[in-house]
Amino acid sequence: MVRPEEAGPRSPLLPEVPRELSRRRLSLRTIVLFFGPGAIIASLTVGSGETVLASRLGAVFGYAILWLVVVGAVTKAAIIYASNRYIVLTGEHPMSGLARAIPGPRGWFPALIGALAVLSFPFVASALATGIGSYLNIVFGGPAVAWGLVLLVLAAALAWFGWYALLERAQVAIVSIKVALVVVAVFAAQPQWLDVIAGFVPQGFGYAPFVFTEYPEIANRSVWIEAVVFMGGLGGGMYDYIGYAGLMREKRWGALGLPGRDRAVAQPLALTDTPEERVRVRGWSRAPLGDVVLSFAAMALTAVAFVITGTEILGAAHNVPSGQNVLTYQGDVLGVIHPVFRYFYVVAIIMVFFGTMYAIWEVYSRTAYESLSAVSARVRNAGIGTTRTVVYAYVLLGGTALILTGADLVSLITPANIVGGTVACGIYGLGLLVLERRVFPAALRTRPAARVLVAVSSVVLLGSGLVALLQYVGVLR
Repeated sequence: MVRPEEAGPRSPLLPEVPRELSRRRLSLRTIVLFFGPGAIIASLTVGSGETVLASRLGAVFGYAILWLVVVGAVTKAAIIYASNRYIVLTGEHPMSGLARAIPGPRGWFPALIGALAVLSFPFVASALATGIGSYLNIVFGGPAVAWGLVLLVLAAALAWFGWYALLERAQVAIVSIKVALVVVAVFAAQPQWLDVIAGFVPQGFGYAPFVFTEYPEIANRSVWIEAVVFMGGLGGGMYDYIGYAGLMREKRWGALGLPGRDRAVAQPLALTDTPEERVRVRGWSRAPLGDVVLSFAAMALTAVAFVITGTEILGAAHNVPSGQNVLTYQGDVLGVIHPVFRYFYVVAIIMVFFGTMYAIWEVYSRTAYESLSAVSARVRNAGIGTTRTVVYAYVLLGGTALILTGADLVSLITPANIVGGTVACGIYGLGLLVLERRVFPAALRTRPAARVLVAVSSVVLLGSGLVALLQYVGVLR
């Protein structure tokens, strides 16, 4: 058993639980009240990732893919809840705990997870810049590569100097309006609701007939890779989630509200199995639960809306988001409401993608810092500042190199979503099960059903990701 730190003759108790979290059931009001870091992670994908990948899958697969939205959202939410619950109850980032809890050379496990996440950074950044660069090339002219490079550097500069407050508020408003309009477009498209419902039943899926004749480059791509890239991008990946857990410190929930626990620490808070501790553990566990549930529910519902409109509008017109047109056709989705909304789409997609490009710098800096501080006391004691400088330089240089290859958004995002969005998530989830068992007394662990869900989710993500990865590198067909 891992021995947590001793703090005086008795282990400290968690802070008093707020009244809203003391109730046995989470109300919608409480969930909204404690909605925090999940909003940031949701903003990284809602309106940007779903605009491309969910619309694309709806166009090429139809409703048969809807059940994967549920699988992707539930599996990731289960793992991320376990991760965020750990830091809220112990004040220690899970990556630091995994450095001790997993057998073998100290730190190898978080180093592996961190490496898979960090390797994904330039691919995601370059994919976002390339996607919006291609769209600006179509709308305004000029080289797509040049647009992408300018936006990459501009987003980094805004993040570095903090010149984003006004743009951030505008982005939130525009994303909200855009998602609301897509939901309206779902009903305007008048889908066959029985077919939509049937899509949530697990089933096989394949490319629509027109894909083989009109989009041979997609038809030559493995159906499984196409699906896993979507599932890996749904709600983000480990390149986001490590930083997501670190963002919990900003809320000062649970142990994070104790002195010295609002920054990276080397040991977890010592929790003992007492009646009072059990009550506080249950209460504080509801804060990350509500945050995760609301953020992933929003992402899943948005993805479903884009799959439906992708099927009914883009698929029906044989317009698949791909290549240079990866963002072009989605304006037709809003156009079914009224032609004027096609012009709104131009503004919305630029703001949404650029806002996402801005947000990744801070999240990636935190992801890198939490990963490195888990295995290096020097990094942990130096704070996030030095790590942020290195991450900015790394993403700028790596992203620039990838943009200059001329690859499109889907090609660039594919390895990141497979490795960072599924494989790394599955490995991380399995590690969290070991960590919880090593650190928490039995009565303070998650319930057996929750542990089973995390285990199944981890195996599903790891297994599906490995198959897709082997197909991607040519080992499997």
